[in-house]
Amino acid sequence: MAQLRGLAEHIHLTADDLPLTGPVHTVSDSLDELEDRVRDIAGLIVHVTGAAAAADREARSHPGVRDDAARRRATALTHAVGTLGRALADLAEAVTQAGVLRRAAAPPSSLLLAGALDTSLSPLRTRLDSARQHLHQAGRQLQHDAAQLRPPITPRPTRVTAAAPEATRRR
Repeated sequence: MAQLRGLAEHIHLTADDLPLTGPVHTVSDSLDELEDRVRDIAGLIVHVTGAAAAADREARSHPGVRDDAARRRATALTHAVGTLGRALADLAEAVTQAGVLRRAAAPPSSLLLAGALDTSLSPLRTRLDSARQHLHQAGRQLQHDAAQLRPPITPRPTRVTAAAPEATRRR
C-alpha cells in the first residue's frame, strides 16, 4: 500500500512539473523541459513495470492469502503503466508541436507569424494538458487502489495448553 501511495505522489509531482506554455516560456525552454519530463515519465514506466513484475512474482511464489493482495497490487501497477504510457504519447506529440513552433518562430517576424505561433501553440497546450490529466489519473488510480488493498489478515497463533493429567495434579 505504501509503495502505491509513494508512486502516486511521485506521479502527481511529475504532472505538476510539466512545462507551461505561456508568453514567459520560449519554445527552446519548452523543448528542454519536455526532454526532462519525457525522461521522468519513461523512468516511471520502467520503475512501475518493475514493481508490477515483482508483485506478480510474489503472487506466484506465495500461494494463499498473500498472493491475492500481490496479484491486485500487480494489476493496479500495470494499469498505471498504461496510463503513464498515454501521458508519454501525449508528451511525444507535444515535442512534435514544439518543433512546429520552433520552425514557425524562425525569423522574419511579422503579424502573420504571430498568428501562426498562436495557432501552433494551441495543440502544444492541448497535448501538455492531456499529459497532465493522464498523469493525475494514474496517480489518483494508484491512491484509490492503495486504499482498497488491505494487508492480508493472518490468523494469530493460539497457545494451546495441554491439561495436565489428573494423576499428576494430585501429587
